[in-house]
Amino acid sequence: MKTHRRARPLPIVTTSVCLLIVAGSVLPLVGVPLEALWLVPERFSLWAPLTSCFLHISTPHLAGNLLWLMVFGTLLEGAVRRYEYLLVLVGGGIAASSVQAGVVLISQPERAGSPIMGASGMVAAVIGAFAVRFFAVDMPIGRLSVPSLWVIALWFIPQVVGAVRTLAEGGVGTVGYWGHLGGFVVGMVLALSLRMTRAGARTYLSQQLVAAQAQGDLLSALRIAQAWCQLEPESVQAHLAAARAAHSLGEDDTATPYYQRALVLSDLQNDVRGGVDILLEMHGHLLTVSLPADLTLRWSLRAAQVGCAREALELLQRLADTAGGTAEGENALLQMARLTLQQLNQPDRTISLLQRFLKQYPHSSLTAYALELLRQARERAEEK
Repeated sequence: MKTHRRARPLPIVTTSVCLLIVAGSVLPLVGVPLEALWLVPERFSLWAPLTSCFLHISTPHLAGNLLWLMVFGTLLEGAVRRYEYLLVLVGGGIAASSVQAGVVLISQPERAGSPIMGASGMVAAVIGAFAVRFFAVDMPIGRLSVPSLWVIALWFIPQVVGAVRTLAEGGVGTVGYWGHLGGFVVGMVLALSLRMTRAGARTYLSQQLVAAQAQGDLLSALRIAQAWCQLEPESVQAHLAAARAAHSLGEDDTATPYYQRALVLSDLQNDVRGGVDILLEMHGHLLTVSLPADLTLRWSLRAAQVGCAREALELLQRLADTAGGTAEGENALLQMARLTLQQLNQPDRTISLLQRFLKQYPHSSLTAYALELLRQARERAEEK
């Protein structure tokens, strides 16, 4: 079965936010006044906590925020839905600005007339959400892969140290450490509310599964895939991964229920093409193990519907031979005759199958249909 790597979506939101941030720094240089967008604690306005995120006082401040936003924002945007990412940016930015303004009003009211600016709160929220979504995944940095928690700690620890130091000194300093921590917490809360934790765990397990397979550690690969199935019991891909890992270990009895569950889930999700691919893969791998008769019959007919008539006939033949005397075995034999006549145009084989059917199931409720197929097959055989 072929798999295709999904192209990573373009970071449209991150790029747009970065352009707005750059514009917020460039416009004042060409004489465009933006004082109305400032966040000044003593004259708080509803829009200022958000608009002030796009304004910066110094170039190093601007460059640092752009760098962190591109590093974390691009990865997060590519892993979640855009509206979720936008919610983290906007909600985190507003929360961070509001927290910093509140801290100023409480701890140093004499500075309440000074503006608060910068995208650091947005960055903090993105990093907080990133910590939830990628809590145990390696980050690609050039040709290296670094644990994401290390990179997060590289940002987080200075914020805590700065916040504690300014508190000990009885002020807030010139850097909005408390706003940063507020944005980080809000980003985490939003990510948890949006259930990014499960997606993060899936990403982690997927990465570990690929690493185990690359190292040839098939037993670990099976255990990781089984953990994925427990995490997401409704995931077709999780059960397929477990089935393939078990088959690679030669444990076909273990692989069978995972293949079966993947088929059932494909049925529930109306994914006929995907289910047929799973059926054919299983048929090719597990030559001595069969699915339940009703499942085999249903998916064999679907395989024929999507153009896999010969493969469907092989599966129906196995079912007719192993489930003789049952309703599924009876139906399988009759469906074989129908397929050989209507899709493969083999009337002689159809006649043979129908004669077997009439002999094996003389009291079948489908006898009339079998006789009609037999008549059609004989007419077609005479035409040849």
